[in-house]
Amino acid sequence: MKTNKFLALLTALVMILSVAAFAQADEQITLHFWHIWPTDQMSEIVDEYIEIFEAEHPNIKIEATATQEVEYQNTKLRIAASNKSQGDVFFCWGGGYAKDYVDAGAVLPLDEYFEKYGIHDQILEGTLVNGTYDGKIYGLPLKQWAGVLFCNQELFDLYGVKIPETWEEMMTAVKTFRENNVTPMILGAKDAWHIGMIQNALAVRTAGPDYVNKALAGEATLDTAEIVRSAELLVELNEAAAFPKGTLGLGSEESQEEFMMGMVPMYFGGSWVSSGCDSPDNSIQGKIVVAPLPTVEGGLGDATTYSGGVIDMMMVNAATEHPDEAFEFALGMTKHMSEECYKIGDSLPAWKLPDIDESEVSPTLINVKNQIQNSTGYVLAWDTFLSGSAIDAHYQLLQGLIAGTVTPAQFATEMQAAVEAAK
Repeated sequence: MKTNKFLALLTALVMILSVAAFAQADEQITLHFWHIWPTDQMSEIVDEYIEIFEAEHPNIKIEATATQEVEYQNTKLRIAASNKSQGDVFFCWGGGYAKDYVDAGAVLPLDEYFEKYGIHDQILEGTLVNGTYDGKIYGLPLKQWAGVLFCNQELFDLYGVKIPETWEEMMTAVKTFRENNVTPMILGAKDAWHIGMIQNALAVRTAGPDYVNKALAGEATLDTAEIVRSAELLVELNEAAAFPKGTLGLGSEESQEEFMMGMVPMYFGGSWVSSGCDSPDNSIQGKIVVAPLPTVEGGLGDATTYSGGVIDMMMVNAATEHPDEAFEFALGMTKHMSEECYKIGDSLPAWKLPDIDESEVSPTLINVKNQIQNSTGYVLAWDTFLSGSAIDAHYQLLQGLIAGTVTPAQFATEMQAAVEAAK
């Protein structure tokens, strides 16, 4: 009898534990995901993966919140991360931008998950640099970018202009186009980061990538003749009327439309511009040649050095109640977006992607990929490498260069002072 009672109790206990385990496995979870793509193709890619993930995980609901990039970067994420109230999974920029959040304990270190999922074997070399702080990994790299000169070959041929390889040839091209009443180069200086795209790349040419990286990290000074020279070259372009009249009143997207309409021969931008170049909705499809920014005589950075690298990251909130599920979602979303963004011409992959039919990929982006395959050095955009007040100072100084209220020498001196003050 005692044996039968024991067996009955044991059976009941097993049933209770089984039900409890089943209930736990079936627990309904909501993960909040914050990102910067409220519209267009990127939004569709995000929504597509959310559907895939929810179908594979019936007990997990993803609530996505999309915010326009500038508001997200400058306001929303900064406020939320101060008390760890950002999404369980959130898009972020690595480098100096995320450092404050990491230092404040708002971001979950991911090393144990990298080991568990064997991620080191799945990503491309060098893609973790800007998501690693004090030897710990905090970011899943989303994509790579590179700054290149997009040239409308049709306009170069029409006016008998050579695509410039040196700075002397660049200024000759600017002069020739202006003599023919053609705006040589597009710039939306109302958005200061757009000015920074050119000046930052010029600093790679004049000072070399190794030095610029050290200076931005606070290990060397930005107040040098080479950084001054990068600002001088930007001013030289502006004074030669390379940019549209009233460029300080033009936003980046507004100005880019003129290039896409086939009205402007040159545009210096990130590799993400490729998708627009190949869109059947504009006038330049099939006409674009990709080239490195021209070299500068005496400069320390040659044609194999670029502005760019990996800065876009997916991160996990240190305060999430579901770290395992949050990481699994972040990993899946990152890999999905990396592949799909490459296909549409938005970015270069940061992951070892499966075999992709490159007929599906933007031809211009493939040209960018081929252009940079022998690259010897990169420098991130300064506004993502720097932090806090140094970013605002950088923007003001860049616009001052275009407005003529800041000299190149002041730019270098005050940039260094801003970096020191931010620290």
